[in-house]
Amino acid sequence: MKILLVKPRWSQQGGHEQIRYAQAVKFPALGLGLLAALSDGHEVTIADGGWEPIPFDRQFDLVGITVTTFASQEVYAIADRFRAQGVRVVLGGVHACIMTEECLEHADAVVVGEAEYTWPALLRDAEAGKLQEVYRAEKATEMRHVPPVRRDLLGESSWFTAVEATRGCPNGCHYCYLPHVPWHEHRTRPVELVAEEIRQLRQKAFIFVDENIFADRAYALELLRAIAPCRKFFLAQAPTNIAGDTELLDALQAAGCFNLQIGFQSFNREVLDEAKVHQNQVARYRSFVEELHARRIVVSGFFIFGFDRDGPDVFRHTVEAIKELGIDDANLFALTPFPGTRLHDKLAAEGRLLPDRQRRHFAWSHAVFQPSQMSPEELEDGIQWAYDQLYPHFRGKLLRVLWSQLPRLLKNPRFGWGIISGNSRRTRVAQRIGAPGI
Repeated sequence: MKILLVKPRWSQQGGHEQIRYAQAVKFPALGLGLLAALSDGHEVTIADGGWEPIPFDRQFDLVGITVTTFASQEVYAIADRFRAQGVRVVLGGVHACIMTEECLEHADAVVVGEAEYTWPALLRDAEAGKLQEVYRAEKATEMRHVPPVRRDLLGESSWFTAVEATRGCPNGCHYCYLPHVPWHEHRTRPVELVAEEIRQLRQKAFIFVDENIFADRAYALELLRAIAPCRKFFLAQAPTNIAGDTELLDALQAAGCFNLQIGFQSFNREVLDEAKVHQNQVARYRSFVEELHARRIVVSGFFIFGFDRDGPDVFRHTVEAIKELGIDDANLFALTPFPGTRLHDKLAAEGRLLPDRQRRHFAWSHAVFQPSQMSPEELEDGIQWAYDQLYPHFRGKLLRVLWSQLPRLLKNPRFGWGIISGNSRRTRVAQRIGAPGI
């Protein structure tokens, strides 16, 4: 069969690119490359809507599309257009797992869960003309069964790519979608397979796309030691509870880590308790940043606003704390209750969901509910104000960041350009809902 795999564009009208450096870097559609690897014997095309047009004018037997909540309306339009041409459409991804019945209104089949044990069976049924409506993974994938990604189909950057070593996360953060999807259980891919994949990369830089690669400390330590001889450099997401772990932090530095994206989320202990981010210890934030800087690791902080214990002064307090701690970059998000999650159900029961919000507004950049201690407009304006206050601060830190990465910059000029162009971009949060064009 001729199969088209689609990732829709993630930059939505009225939204903003939450991660400033994303404009300078092409993140490959790794999940689609995995599906392609599971499609042996078929002719596969991958289309990343963020970088290229969707090939509606070509003939395909089957179209598979990954769905997130904020891109769901665009996905449904793409799916409906292909189905109108007589092409069978399959939807999968986070939104398809949580809102399966809704997705079935726009698809011939929906994959619920991970693809390793369901996609081959789906392809056999498609060839036989006997597609079922739902293909549900009966168990979480054993990571040794994850095949090598078809990178030849991804149109990757010549200098930057992505790698997956683990899946899932043991934490139960109240705002996160992971507890609601079948793959929330934390699992690790054999170290030798990950290390070999990294050795084979033509790129020097990559990102670990894992939700929490450090959930299994022994595994993380073994993996970091195994990839250190590869002489690559990488960034990853990390929880704050690795602070003070000298052995692990030294291994990160030796393995080539240049940036950690840290989920600080808040400087308020009561907010962290409300959000069930029990693993964070505010008192250790400062020393953690200092530990990373001592190892020439750039610190990117992630923060969420709009919890019930967040008052209007949260933006000023957060900006002051970010500056005081010396964090190198920050990504600021509006608390977003995704449909199908307990947070969404709670706010709906309290009558706090805003009725005029559309799916594209569920992108961490709009207020989609009534906060407890401020208006929706104050939430959006407060995030923009914080970005505006931090922009000159981060610009002033650019030389220090560049100096910390000087050996890599000299060998990889495009890496330096990525840092400079990303740091130079001023973040514009979502335009006010109801404004022209929204």
